[in-house]
Amino acid sequence: MQAGTDSIVSVDDLSLVFPTYHGDVRALSGVTLDVRPGEIVGLVGESGSGKSVTAMSVIRLLPPGMARFTGGSLSLLGHDMLAIGERALEDIRGKDASMIFQEPMSALNPTIRIGKQIVQVIRQHEAISEAEAKKRAAALLGEMQVPDAARVMRNYPFELSGGMRQRVLIAMAFSCNPSVLICDEPTTALDVTVQAQVLALIRERARARGTAVLFITHDLAVVRQLCDRVYVMYAGRMVEEGRTADLLAHPLHPYTQALLRSLPELAEPKQPLAAIPGTVPALLTEIKGCAFRWRCAHAVARCTETPPFVSPGEAGHRAACWFAGEIAPPTPARSMPASVAAGEATSEALVRLEGVEVGFPLGRSWLGRPKAMVHALNGVDLEIRAGETLGIVGESGCGKSTLAEVVMALQKPSAGRITFDGVDLASLDTAALRTVRRNFQVVFQDPQSSLDPRMPVWRLITEPLYVAGERSSRKLKARAEELMRQVGLRADQIGRYPHEFSGGQRQRIAIARALALHPKLVVLDEPTSALDVSVQAQVLNILMELQASLGLTYLFISHNVAVVRHIADRVAVMYLGQVVELGTAAEVLDNPRHPYTRTLIGAVPKLSADTEIAAPAAVDLPSNVNLPEGCFFRERCAFKAAGCEKPQALAPWQESGHQVRCHRAAELPGWAQA
Repeated sequence: MQAGTDSIVSVDDLSLVFPTYHGDVRALSGVTLDVRPGEIVGLVGESGSGKSVTAMSVIRLLPPGMARFTGGSLSLLGHDMLAIGERALEDIRGKDASMIFQEPMSALNPTIRIGKQIVQVIRQHEAISEAEAKKRAAALLGEMQVPDAARVMRNYPFELSGGMRQRVLIAMAFSCNPSVLICDEPTTALDVTVQAQVLALIRERARARGTAVLFITHDLAVVRQLCDRVYVMYAGRMVEEGRTADLLAHPLHPYTQALLRSLPELAEPKQPLAAIPGTVPALLTEIKGCAFRWRCAHAVARCTETPPFVSPGEAGHRAACWFAGEIAPPTPARSMPASVAAGEATSEALVRLEGVEVGFPLGRSWLGRPKAMVHALNGVDLEIRAGETLGIVGESGCGKSTLAEVVMALQKPSAGRITFDGVDLASLDTAALRTVRRNFQVVFQDPQSSLDPRMPVWRLITEPLYVAGERSSRKLKARAEELMRQVGLRADQIGRYPHEFSGGQRQRIAIARALALHPKLVVLDEPTSALDVSVQAQVLNILMELQASLGLTYLFISHNVAVVRHIADRVAVMYLGQVVELGTAAEVLDNPRHPYTRTLIGAVPKLSADTEIAAPAAVDLPSNVNLPEGCFFRERCAFKAAGCEKPQALAPWQESGHQVRCHRAAELPGWAQA
């Protein structure tokens, strides 16, 4: 592979190691890539494949002394980045090259106002007055479609939503008109409408200014609709490159094919995903030959020799594999065996919510009275049936997490009634409620944050049992071993600590902990959003197998519509504290009748679509302090008409279990996904 001569970013045969007490970790081995002006290049692969290390190497963000380049060259805008001094690097970073990080809350200083942070970046690289810098900062925020930019400039980061913080980071990244923009998973934690808006902003700004963009992600659908070309990395090496459409339609390398097979978009709903067995190899020793051969179904003796990059078909589409172009493309996932087939949900309601409302006081007067109320839930009527998976989707701030807290009796409703297994939770005293709570457990989004790093795994898994009164270490360890086996982990690992496991293994530990008390209901709050596609497939398979074998009921909260479509029996779409559409996953996601559901699904990147991502005209929800009158979605709705100013009720549509909170549901045109 030879980098293009007109490239703004040119990486050629770059190798890098991290010195450790156990030896050198070979993070990058012979990496070559290039990015040209105005081009958006994707970089994909599992966690630990070297994507972020490659990106940070381009602008030398790795701390001195922690990394050592052992070979190759690295050029940015004609500068030799391996020989350049620290002072020159400071001039390049922010001005010629900028970076957007995955978590905006971590990337922004929580103690400095937004406007001042943008102004500091501008004045660091340009000799202009503070007034001019403020004027440019406000203009940048306006270009990023940030409403009321003057107010946002006075805000601190914690006062903004996740999507708003990410738009601030993009504004900051473009503040000095950089020639190179590096995006490291910039939309992973965002819901689909905000993601579409952020991606559209990046694409439009890159094209308008000829900016070269290196875009790191594990979402192949985003790559399909955003990137011109794509590189696939595995174990610190490039294993495939090519035009995005060619590479995703006809992948040459078994690893790329395996990534595609693990996507829920390419599998039948409720069927096991074709997860990639094993994990990325440790890089403490030099790997001879193909690094993927231990996980590859096509490996032969010849794979112990390093394969060359070859191009058997389309020009520029190359892969490092002895069998490039000879292996069949991805096929649909296998059918669910009878032993793990998902059981039919009963018609009996395990949880029933009737007219549930939740409000939070926003400030108090000197008399102790609330100055205003945040209306988190606004008249929710919902059933969770025994044995089913009920998916909850909606934008950030729509009330999904508050709904989960109410269901688990962690939050008392301001109005309405909640029953669990026929028992009214409001009628229980503290002792009785503590007993009932053993029937609900939760699995959070980030297992690293939800597991105590100081406790061995057996203690973490059995902590609910310990709190419930079990004190025998022998019995606790026996239960931990049983649960470890249930979630697909080795029982002899119970003495290890969380940091000794991969992200997917930590999520399995969190699932095992949730099962310790034999719950009837498990709340899954974004359980796969922080995982790459291969680990996501493993976790989803485990969840479906456990539900089938243990008869569990799931409340599955996610902004990943493809995952919800795959695992859920029914789906509830929430908007501003209300359920606006409810029905089977096929009814709601394949034939949406509410305009909001259509907006939500229309913003989802699609692996098969040739069209570019279409950003919604408006992203932010109306205020949940001063609720809109009538239909809450009316001001954002393209189909609004007379009658929408009146409150709407959730009503059946065409005599099915499909319910819609819209009086024009039958009048909307037919729905056809791209």
